[in-house]
Amino acid sequence: MLKLRDLAVRSDFQIGSLHVSPSRRLVAGPAGSIHLQPLIMQAFLLLLDADGDVVTRDQLFDQCWGGNLVGNESLNRVMARVKRIPAAVAPGFFEIETIPRTGYRISGDILPLLQSTPALVPPSNFSRRALFASSAAAIAAAGAAGIWLTGRSGSDREFERLMKQAHEAVRNLRFDDGVARSLEKAVAIRPKDAKAWGLLALVRSLHAQSLSGGPEERPWIPATEEAIRKALSIDPREPNALLAMFELQGSTLDWASRDRKLRQIITIDPSNVIAITELVGLLQSAGLNAESWSWNERALRIEPLSADLLGRRALKLWIAGRVAQADKVVDQVRALYPADGGTWWVRFLILALTDRAQAALAMLKGEPNMLDPALATLWGACLPALDQRSAMTITTARNACLDAARKAGELAAHAVMILAALGEVDASFEIADGFLLWRGKIVPQSEGGKEIANDTAWRNGVQWLFTPPCASMRRDPRFLALCNGIGLTEYWRSRGVRPDYLLR
Repeated sequence: MLKLRDLAVRSDFQIGSLHVSPSRRLVAGPAGSIHLQPLIMQAFLLLLDADGDVVTRDQLFDQCWGGNLVGNESLNRVMARVKRIPAAVAPGFFEIETIPRTGYRISGDILPLLQSTPALVPPSNFSRRALFASSAAAIAAAGAAGIWLTGRSGSDREFERLMKQAHEAVRNLRFDDGVARSLEKAVAIRPKDAKAWGLLALVRSLHAQSLSGGPEERPWIPATEEAIRKALSIDPREPNALLAMFELQGSTLDWASRDRKLRQIITIDPSNVIAITELVGLLQSAGLNAESWSWNERALRIEPLSADLLGRRALKLWIAGRVAQADKVVDQVRALYPADGGTWWVRFLILALTDRAQAALAMLKGEPNMLDPALATLWGACLPALDQRSAMTITTARNACLDAARKAGELAAHAVMILAALGEVDASFEIADGFLLWRGKIVPQSEGGKEIANDTAWRNGVQWLFTPPCASMRRDPRFLALCNGIGLTEYWRSRGVRPDYLLR
């Protein structure tokens, strides 16, 4: 256990959504912030540094009171105040447990983050005198160089402004050219800043996801690779640069490699919501809804009002069979973000595939521009069959799905869910085999020599195979063969896990 005699020499640090500033005796989180008295902060830090292990009462006496004799009442009073911290700053994220007749420990979802966060404690022989001496030396050196320490330079302020602007944009899932240009200005000011280069690489790589065409039509590739190289040459563990590389490699990686790389990035940067969200999607696509849920909830503790993450929460509730709770979540999110297209889609999909097709049709008629025209046409043709299942409506829906599936991967995914919901399992497998395994009659067509759909990319985004309407497919022996063909069974074996549908 490390002794923390002087809070002033300990650096600020972040654990998920929790910010701890020992020198200012401040703890802040999603629910607010709290200023602590020195003894309370010292005891809190001891619990954090223990990584979930029990801190005994003797250890607290020794390290907070220097071994001086004080009564149990003093310790009880300090720990009562420490136990109020979670509710004040991040309820549900962590708590302080009392271990009867022994001591205290920190517990909750914070634990994995604690264990991956390096200790930021100064060496034990680091004294206040040394701190003052080094500060005096720095001031003297700065004075000799003619540097004014009373304020930052204009370029420093501009760099910080640009970085703050970029961080805010990424937080809000904005990866456009304007954000990239801001970061290009930032790296021009500080060309040796690994974080700035890493963020630029990430923004460029994510912006690339919205572009189409071959390499000759996407000049962003060399620029993104250059930003990655710059960042990693300065700091080989720069998380955003590693994530940018992951995004560029994309579907060239197998399931296990993608999983491993994302977890490595999250270990380096436990608050990297984009990496966590990527892992959420990967796990969902692998049929691990329960594990995916836990990671999504972790991301929500960092970004509690994210429309994207809240929408994912609703979808996972629906997948888990908790439709009423899914409805409640998505309705609350729509109240917060009435113009958000992703939230609109979550509400529409859940209605369409839970025997409420008329309500979904009303949404589609009321706001037809919320969907791509081809997608709106497909659902418009199929909702009558989901509402009233007659031979005629099902035939119309089947023909619409088969026709749409030949045109684009996104339409194929929707077609599989719709047909499975209608009990048209053979047609569902025909489309899934065509787009995921390139076999059968329903395979991607091309126009002008260019493929309309990328089968490899769709192999890595198959969440739809594990939705409730596709339960009819999962009961079919052909489903495991399909999973084997896209590499999922090997991923399950390599991790020693089983998909949720095989656990029931």
